Amino acid sequence: MPVATKRKAKPKEVGPPPSEPRKALPINAEYEEKAKRLLRDAMQEKGWDYERLQRALSKMGVEISARGLENKISRGGFSAAFYLQCADALGIAAT
Repeated sequence: MPVATKRKAKPKEVGPPPSEPRKALPINAEYEEKAKRLLRDAMQEKGWDYERLQRALSKMGVEISARGLENKISRGGFSAAFYLQCADALGIAAT
């Protein structure tokens, strides 16, 4: 009669820790707030509204509606590339 042998259990694979939403980290929320404030302050200093910024971005090839632009800046969760595009359009970007 054959003898049953125990197989070694495979070790459980450990993956990366679960991701956390960016906004959940206070440091990210702080910098998102700074970026949005910088853009809004620059717009205010120049006397620009979202329509004017949208037109300037459109001339650069960035397609976004004025309402979409307002929403994106309001949320504050935009890319560095988007921030630099807006800064360039506003004439505040360092080259």
